Amino acid sequence: MNMRLIIVFFLATVVVYGCGPNRMYNYGSYSNTLYDYRKDSTNENLLNHIKEMENIVVSSGEDGKRVPPGLFGEMGYMYLKNNDKNKAVEYFNREKELYPESVILMDRMIKTIANES
Repeated sequence: MNMRLIIVFFLATVVVYGCGPNRMYNYGSYSNTLYDYRKDSTNENLLNHIKEMENIVVSSGEDGKRVPPGLFGEMGYMYLKNNDKNKAVEYFNREKELYPESVILMDRMIKTIANES
């Protein structure tokens, strides 16, 4: 009887902790601000979306989670839309550092910015 109780407790523990939300990335309110920006592409909504992405970066570091893939790249693109080329290049480089698989695209974006100058 004692061994059955141990097995049941072990299985219950595995189920409870295995099915709980253990996300690798922090997305914050990304979906909401992106939706607002796509629905109404005002400069205010663009700045709100950028601010939310910056909050995600900060809170990811505080929570010990990784910044979601593509977030730095999108931040760079949003800064580019807001005519801040230096900040755009900075975030494209951060994307390359964190996710090396994005090097080709990020280098292409940086090269495009350099050719426009």
